[in-house]
Amino acid sequence: MNALRRIFALAAKEVRQLRRDRLTIGMVIGIPLIQILLFGFAINTDVRDLRAAVADQAQSAASRALIADLRATQVLAIDFQAATAEELVDLMRRGQIVVGVFIPPDFERRVSDPERRAAQLLVDGSDPTILSVAGQLLDMPPPEERASDDSLFELRNYYNPERRSSVQIVPGLIGVILTM
Repeated sequence: MNALRRIFALAAKEVRQLRRDRLTIGMVIGIPLIQILLFGFAINTDVRDLRAAVADQAQSAASRALIADLRATQVLAIDFQAATAEELVDLMRRGQIVVGVFIPPDFERRVSDPERRAAQLLVDGSDPTILSVAGQLLDMPPPEERASDDSLFELRNYYNPERRSSVQIVPGLIGVILTM
């Protein structure tokens, strides 16, 4: 009981001192409030608007609907059009895109065939974060014409086939260490 009385006495003394010292009370309340605002709103790990290109060889209503659905996710910003998958890979090699969507000429037939993937996602896997976000596009709901719930896309990973994060982290650490 005596220990509780001492704790309450110390707490009362601290509250009296805080009331007298406006700077300290500002720091006790203000700094955590600023940190909550910064960490809660300024740090955003949502991946949006990845640079992407589409090679739509089907040129059908279904393929245009797929492209519109991909745009609606807000994950991809489709900035380029390509004619072939090779052009998509070339755009990726030049660093202009990080995701390519290849829609083959027989897209509508592939959509109705549950044994085959209807389209391909070509992803620059050098950044594992981009690879995992593009992998989430595999969970897009398939069109009504699709006979199974399997993914519509086949994922092709470029530049990091083992999906190792050290491929990205080690070069970044070298830069951080050199600046220190």
